[in-house]
Amino acid sequence: MAVTHALARVRCEPLADLPIAQVFEQHCLRCGHAWRDRLFTPLVTLRLFLLQILHGNTSITHLRQLSGLCFAPASYCAARDRLPLEAITGLIKSLRNWADRYVDRDATRLGWRVLAVDGSNFSTRDEPSLRSHFGIWPGAKAGVAYPMGKLLGLLDLASGMFVELLAAPLLSHEAGQVIRVHPMLRVGDILLGDRGFCSFVHFSLLNASGVLACFRLHQQRKVKPGASSQRWKKPTKPPVWMSAAQFALLPAWIDVRLVVYTLARQGFRTKRVIIATTLSKQAWSDADVAALYGRRWEIETCFDHLKTTMGMNRLKCKTVAGVMKELAMYLLAYNLVRLAMLKAAQSQGVAVNRVSFIDAMRWLSSVMLGLQAVAKLNINPDRQGRCQPRVIRSRMKAYDLLVRPRHESKSPEKTGQNA
Repeated sequence: MAVTHALARVRCEPLADLPIAQVFEQHCLRCGHAWRDRLFTPLVTLRLFLLQILHGNTSITHLRQLSGLCFAPASYCAARDRLPLEAITGLIKSLRNWADRYVDRDATRLGWRVLAVDGSNFSTRDEPSLRSHFGIWPGAKAGVAYPMGKLLGLLDLASGMFVELLAAPLLSHEAGQVIRVHPMLRVGDILLGDRGFCSFVHFSLLNASGVLACFRLHQQRKVKPGASSQRWKKPTKPPVWMSAAQFALLPAWIDVRLVVYTLARQGFRTKRVIIATTLSKQAWSDADVAALYGRRWEIETCFDHLKTTMGMNRLKCKTVAGVMKELAMYLLAYNLVRLAMLKAAQSQGVAVNRVSFIDAMRWLSSVMLGLQAVAKLNINPDRQGRCQPRVIRSRMKAYDLLVRPRHESKSPEKTGQNA
């Protein structure tokens, strides 16, 4: 009876008005996944995986207590390995479509979809396959540094959901990875990004796709005083990630609009900002472009939710395939929380960015555990222009850093010394 009750709680829908279980099983069937009706069905495994992530990617032994199900950790890991990645990504796409019910794009800016792109990183366990695939910092010692991967995120600013989250080796540059998110863009979209994405090739590719660009001007491009536009010429060589045939299709030159403004608010490190954009002056004044680019920072906050609040900064899987699936599950959990925030914002009559992310995450976790959660989520005060120094009050303990593999540091002659 206890197992039946626990399974009923795990199988319940986290968002009652959305058929998540039905859609996920449909995606499993479409990709040819077959299963037996035992404890770890795809739906039960998915829900347990979500619970694990919503609790900070907690240990499997803790997950047993959270769910009330008695299972062997090895059996759960095997069930996670069987989960088809295509079904998870299909469910993520369904969540993005459902989010449009709660997004009023006409209230943002003429109904256009505004997306931000940015890079980040994550670390993994120190396994040979992960070290080989993702790499470690140049000069770092094996057995001391952890393998690290590069992340590239594409965020829909209206819903706060990640449209895509891609992983790549540590030493790959965002400029070469950004073309992987181009298939997710639509004609008329506006793409925001920092200076790392500002190049002739990227602007040309976006123009050919009908996507509008708004990036901070790359530091190597010089601007004459008072200039409001520039004509960029095609480089002599293609970037390393582009073939010569693709490079030959690019135009000989493009005209780019420049918007220069000054940040006078305390706490902002950059005082003079130059934006390169293809937004027209008729539809977007200089002040509009400056305000639009100011929203690019929202993707930094969302990465912080993923990596700090949800614990994605360090992943636990031991294989490359497992890491990719773990990242997909983080994206699914994050977008579920954002969907709960969108619903709360609509019912409570506030902007979605004022709904507390961590409160929505705790609410979702409570609902999935079958608890009577408080439906009215916490609303953060509107704190525009707030400035806090980038300092830490708590003192770190004075331990030495590990500079040699741990098994060498533990040898008898080196006990008590790490250098």
